[in-house]
Amino acid sequence: MGSEEEALAALTHLNSTILNDRKIKVDFARPRKKQPKQPAVVSDDTEKYVVFVGNLTWRVRNRHLRELFASAPGVVSAEVIFHTTTPRRSAGYAFVSFSSKESAGAAISAFNGKILMGRPINVMFKDENGEKNEPSSVPKKAEVEPSDDQSDKLSMNC
Repeated sequence: MGSEEEALAALTHLNSTILNDRKIKVDFARPRKKQPKQPAVVSDDTEKYVVFVGNLTWRVRNRHLRELFASAPGVVSAEVIFHTTTPRRSAGYAFVSFSSKESAGAAISAFNGKILMGRPINVMFKDENGEKNEPSSVPKKAEVEPSDDQSDKLSMNC
């Protein structure tokens, strides 16, 4: 709108009009209320060891994550992170909390690279600062080279 008067006129004339067989509501835009950020580690009496799970498809939900990690000992919680602007769409990553560092490390070894809904997942420790800490024992993609008999079978799926 060019001016406050034009905006008020548009609001007055367009509010409650019918558009494509639907009644529309026109109002002034208001900023969204800021939601307080939830810590990845729930603070209670027991210490939690948080693991970052990345490269998730948008379709992954908490139940899928819990099912995947059901065989891992010491799982305390599993939560897929969602976009704030599009809450039905996963942000592509999650956090899984464990009761011990050993359980978290075993889960990283067991689940890093596993396929979930058609995608290989990245599993690594999440440090206290919210940064991802890639385990040194897991080779980076650039370090992995296919053997001669596999190189002609590789394909790019974009």
